[in-house]
Amino acid sequence: MSKRALPLVDTHFHVFDAGAAVPSARYRPPYAADLKDWHARLAGLGDMYGVVVQTSFLGTDNAALLAALQAMPGRLRGVAVVGPEVTDAELATLHAAGVRGIRLNLYGDPDWQRIATVPWRGLFSRIAGLGWHVELHTRNGDGAMVLAQLDAALGDTGAPVVLDHFGRPGPAGTADAIFDVASAVRARRQVWVKISAPYRLASPQDWHGLAQRWREVVGDDRLLWGSDWPWTNHEAPARVDECRMLAAWPGQGAPGDSEAAGVALSAALRWRNAAALYGFAVKG
Repeated sequence: MSKRALPLVDTHFHVFDAGAAVPSARYRPPYAADLKDWHARLAGLGDMYGVVVQTSFLGTDNAALLAALQAMPGRLRGVAVVGPEVTDAELATLHAAGVRGIRLNLYGDPDWQRIATVPWRGLFSRIAGLGWHVELHTRNGDGAMVLAQLDAALGDTGAPVVLDHFGRPGPAGTADAIFDVASAVRARRQVWVKISAPYRLASPQDWHGLAQRWREVVGDDRLLWGSDWPWTNHEAPARVDECRMLAAWPGQGAPGDSEAAGVALSAALRWRNAAALYGFAVKG
């Protein structure tokens, strides 16, 4: 690493206390994940900025997220989980703390079509008014179906969509319908994709091809890097090396890229795109 570490924005990590979870949660963490641990594990990859993403097992209790944002206000942004019942005052508090989007974790959710109802459409309109985006997480292979309905529910709000973890394509890989749906949705709103957590994919070893496919569909300026720390249910020493590999991928160049193009794409993935989406004041 150079004498001055290059900036790196981790657009996807979580904070929580040991044992903290809503009663209906499928998972209750046996350990705590805090900011000091996140920074200690990943600081060797660059000059760290981050986006704290509300984890599903905490539901709409965003207290841990808010505490993290308040601890590092210049370095962190957040993605919260809220329901249609959230008040405008609560949204204003989240925005002031650094929240810039809401997450829909619809992984295995049998009631996911609620996002098309009037209350949810009203929520989407309100968050669009704040300049926020909607982050979408689904089960592998469900992304195309859910994204199409989400796009319809967002209507003419113009709210961007961020797809978690390569958009979670299924066994079809680069032929998954998520790519065609995302291409169509781009005509109406921004679509961003997180290059993160390959171990959650149907074929983890194929992440290079999926990343390249997303380059073709959404463009280099809509790719984001995330660690998915603390790698819940996939904790292993190898995770840090995987994070380093994903963050460095564009710098290796793709077929037809010049060296300068590879360097530009690396900067886009590492920090430029995240600075644009989340409003970081980052200097390369």
